Amino acid sequence: MNTKIRRFIFIVMLIVLILVVVTLTAGAIAKANLAKRYPAPGQMVDVGGYKMHINCTGQGSPTVILAAGMGDFSLTWANIQPEVAKYTRVCSYDRAGLGWSETSPHPRTATKMMAELHTLLVNAKVEGPYVLVGHSLSGMLVRVYAHNYPGEVVGMVLVDSLHEERLTRLPVMAKVIQDATGQFRMFALLSSTGMMALVPQTIPTPGLPENAYAQYQAVTATTGGFETFLAELNAGAESSAEVRALRITSFGDMPLIVLSAGYGDAMASLSDAENQQIWKELQIEQSELAALSSNGKHVIAEQSGHFIQLDQPDLVIDAIRDMVDAIRK
Repeated sequence: MNTKIRRFIFIVMLIVLILVVVTLTAGAIAKANLAKRYPAPGQMVDVGGYKMHINCTGQGSPTVILAAGMGDFSLTWANIQPEVAKYTRVCSYDRAGLGWSETSPHPRTATKMMAELHTLLVNAKVEGPYVLVGHSLSGMLVRVYAHNYPGEVVGMVLVDSLHEERLTRLPVMAKVIQDATGQFRMFALLSSTGMMALVPQTIPTPGLPENAYAQYQAVTATTGGFETFLAELNAGAESSAEVRALRITSFGDMPLIVLSAGYGDAMASLSDAENQQIWKELQIEQSELAALSSNGKHVIAEQSGHFIQLDQPDLVIDAIRDMVDAIRK
């Protein structure tokens, strides 16, 4: 290799290195500025050497606890919490490593995450009794909480909840998990390097009001939420096994409302038959969940996909209000 070629390669590599350093520096500055502009709206509470975020509004009893789905955080309830706060105390929170909460040193399994929630509620002095509202993964998690801390929970609303038997009944879900893993690894890289923070406006809205959307962009671009999403996803089989081991077969006559999606988006990586198999299983799951209480009710959100709290927020608000009214009576 002659001297001119070596010099050219050196110059190209130097330019690339400079561009990388400049980009990473600009990304770090952008992340810091966004984080400063959008601090946690609630309080940061120590739960054993790390802090979790909880945001409580309104007055009254029972206290409604809003729990977001896998990899999601408190802002998913932005359409719900202000309305519920008009008639009772309501708290949304972020699981460790999501939203404004700090990362936990513990595995992202069902029993550990619900132990963290229990510690959070105790340390934040959030008085019960509680109505637990859980979306997706948290629909399964709040059932663990109600089982492990039965004296604290007086009702549940499950919003298109995950079922602990899904992975065992649907081996095809392994494909879905594999696709999601690859996609979110890329998102994690873009977030960690600050690339997202440089262009937060490119982060699409999941259907949030304008003020919450700006917060959502900032948190998504500046935190390690994608890494935690992957941790929760990878722990999914273990979490489901933990819940199956609890053998939760009945909550007696505890008020229980199950809201389920009216339609499901077909997954491009799966065949029509596989998508139909998943949809059929989801209907069975939701009926089984409603049967966990003799006072259970199943409502299908005909105009909603998986995120009922975003597609039909009034349906979730009404379910919570009905639950609170029934408990008060």
